[in-house]
Amino acid sequence: MMPRTCVAPSGRFVYGIHIPSFSVSNLRQEDHVQSLGRDKESRTVDNHTNFPVGDIEEQNAEITYEIPNPFPFKGVTYILKSWAEAKAKDPAEIKLPTVEPYSFSNLIKEWHGEKELSDIQMDRLFQSLPYPLKLTLATTSTDPDDLRRLAEDCCEFIHHPETGRPVGMVFENRKSNHSRAIITDKHLYDAIANNAFLPDDYKRVMVLRPGAQGGSEIVGDSLSEKKDSHVYEYLRRNSYIPWGHYAANMADDAIRYRIDDLSIKDMTGMRHLYYQRTFVRLADELD
Repeated sequence: MMPRTCVAPSGRFVYGIHIPSFSVSNLRQEDHVQSLGRDKESRTVDNHTNFPVGDIEEQNAEITYEIPNPFPFKGVTYILKSWAEAKAKDPAEIKLPTVEPYSFSNLIKEWHGEKELSDIQMDRLFQSLPYPLKLTLATTSTDPDDLRRLAEDCCEFIHHPETGRPVGMVFENRKSNHSRAIITDKHLYDAIANNAFLPDDYKRVMVLRPGAQGGSEIVGDSLSEKKDSHVYEYLRRNSYIPWGHYAANMADDAIRYRIDDLSIKDMTGMRHLYYQRTFVRLADELD
């Protein structure tokens, strides 16, 4: 059986084209036509088209592309032709927006004038911020100092006695004999930890160091010869895949938060772990 994929053995890109037409029984019992407002010529705009009379017949809906995933088990993607053509003309439309520099700490200093706020005063100010503003700063701020202050407010760190930088977290024992880091606000914690501008030592302690996010076993690793790329293979026991799965993640001594930070060595290491696991499983199944 040929796998359903967009990659044909000939090297050609395979996709499907749908030209939809359909009919829909109109089972609505009441109309609720209302005014929506006015146009610029002061004419009333209503929602009359939302309440059609009789059944609906669509003879020529928009053409849709069906694109099988390169990996058959990933299913397919459906894309409208108009959307695809617009993006083909300008692929930059689907890129992530450029992050604009923003520092709440600097804004406070500008507001406060010449008199500099102390570190303690700044910490108290961040602690007193409304929660929605804290979450917004956690995801949008590009100032490591903003993120450091927010991080200190949502979990408990162990700090180096001389530098004051984080070297670990405070843990509590659970009934299942598993230790969990003390996190007072998980949503804020996750938002901060996923911000690329968080200082690296906070990233390591909060999420990257093995064990920081749980007890998933490391069952494979790949370290480049010059030790400038390091990948771990984690076993995910309780997985959205019923029989578990493996996840290749960069190690805590090789921090990668942006696509541009990934190197060929990183990709080679991940690919090595993927192939290694695949070959070992095949060898076991084939005895």
